[in-house]
Amino acid sequence: MAAQPIPDNPNPVEAICAKANQLAVLPQVVHKILEMTGSEEASAGSIEQAIIVDPGFSSRVLAHANSAHYALSKKVTSIREAIMFLGFKALRQLAMTVGVFDLFVGKSDRDSLRRRSWWRHSLDTAHCSAWLATKTSRTGRDEAYTCGLLHMVGKNLLDRFGGADYGNVEVLTSHYGSEREAEKHVYGCDHIEVALAVSRQWGFPDVLVAGINYLDEPEANDDNRPLRACVCLSNLIARSALEPEKAHTDWPEWALEELGITPEQIPLYIEGGTVAIAAAAKLQI
Repeated sequence: MAAQPIPDNPNPVEAICAKANQLAVLPQVVHKILEMTGSEEASAGSIEQAIIVDPGFSSRVLAHANSAHYALSKKVTSIREAIMFLGFKALRQLAMTVGVFDLFVGKSDRDSLRRRSWWRHSLDTAHCSAWLATKTSRTGRDEAYTCGLLHMVGKNLLDRFGGADYGNVEVLTSHYGSEREAEKHVYGCDHIEVALAVSRQWGFPDVLVAGINYLDEPEANDDNRPLRACVCLSNLIARSALEPEKAHTDWPEWALEELGITPEQIPLYIEGGTVAIAAAAKLQI
């Protein structure tokens, strides 16, 4: 029988968020940051490129920069801003104290493959979001990239701290008709709920919190509607780029309208996004 929601826990989101500071990063990213921040030749731009390939470390850098300790009058919304504000010394300290390195390593080969596929898709969506933001000129490129990079962080947290194997969700998705409904059955909450709660806990700016909610249609007067539309469509473009034969046909009308894209133009945007993803992969960023 499939796993049930977390027992004896009236608020599974709070239980997961309580453990969220254990969010890990890739070892090679940490090692790279330690090496670069110890070099006099490293630049903020080169360090940014090393950080943004990893959703876990990107989350920690943004959370640290926006922590109550600094009492900023304006929230930091991009990795480059965070680097300039924190400085190399603080980044180096953060890298050394991150802790666990196995976010993308599961208890089995299947777990590892699943988590690494999420990581790859997060990167692809981030690059596509940056490209789409520039292409449509409806939202900021840096914010779009950051939200694309972090839009699946809730899945990682469910899988790691939710108390059940995410494989149960994959089995039940067809039965429930949607991945989010299957997540609610297994964990008592879905990955969007977790992502929104933990991003607020980490002190992210409102614009990033809003952008991470890439599946729900926002209110018509929501100032962050273009950003959410950008991440929503970039998620679909990235999936279509990976499996062209399974290109998504259910494209949310609200997101298309918000970015000024007609249904007839979808193939062109899939092609453009695929090129952007391939170019980024070639540069290994």
